[in-house]
Amino acid sequence: MSDAYSIQVTSETFETDVLQKSQETAVLVDFYAEWCGPCKTLGPMLERLADEYAGAFILAKVDADAEQMLVAGMGVRSLPTVVLFKSGQPADHFMGALPEGEIRAILDKHVERVEASPLERAAEFVELGQYDEAIALYQLITADDPENYDVYLDMAQALLKKGDLDSAEAIVERLPDTHRMDPRAKSIAAGKLFQDLLAGAPDRATCESRIEASDEDSEARYFLAVHLMVSDDVESAITHLLTIIRTDRQYNDDAARLLLIQIFDRLGNDDPRARTGRRQLATLLMV
Repeated sequence: MSDAYSIQVTSETFETDVLQKSQETAVLVDFYAEWCGPCKTLGPMLERLADEYAGAFILAKVDADAEQMLVAGMGVRSLPTVVLFKSGQPADHFMGALPEGEIRAILDKHVERVEASPLERAAEFVELGQYDEAIALYQLITADDPENYDVYLDMAQALLKKGDLDSAEAIVERLPDTHRMDPRAKSIAAGKLFQDLLAGAPDRATCESRIEASDEDSEARYFLAVHLMVSDDVESAITHLLTIIRTDRQYNDDAARLLLIQIFDRLGNDDPRARTGRRQLATLLMV
């Protein structure tokens, strides 16, 4: 779910976030509660639709238990209740967890869907972890525009996140030299180094389970950081390595600090993640 299309609303923000906002864009208000079974079915469906409609309406979520006065003022008597506001007034509503097709029909009566470009849709697929769908779209785009090297880099990143480092590297190798200096290309080039570190190491799920069982398992945290680097989740990898330095500095002869330095060098001095990480590392080393 994108925060751009979904907001949490309270009694204090209802006037601004629903009534005033609906003067510009339709606002779909979902009155729900944590204990409500149908709400748990409906909520994720509305979030998916908000993402799919990409700004044609805003999903406003109201916690009925926390906002009882607002619920009473709106005349809500059962949960879930969903009210569509346009021009500051209720324009439609329904109660219960309706099938998705019926909800679409209600929405389509009142809002005009914004058609996302293929590139925007591919980026959304990547955000949702639907890498095969994203890669298929990137392939269509590059088929029509074979010299769009930025899209090739985006495709390589999607392949990297999927875990197909070989295919990602093959794309980078075919790029012009100027595009191989792009941070996306550099992260893929670095992927081979981190992949080699995982030879004989526990898999990602095992590392995560071990950390959950013992927060002091530095070995699991170290290899989880390497797994994260292979999948290009740089910020999380840096966070885990800094945690090792803070809690178990001497782990494996200072391996966490040495790996961090390699990561920073690979990112380059201009990368904000490297700058922030270096400052955090320097602070820890001064303690």
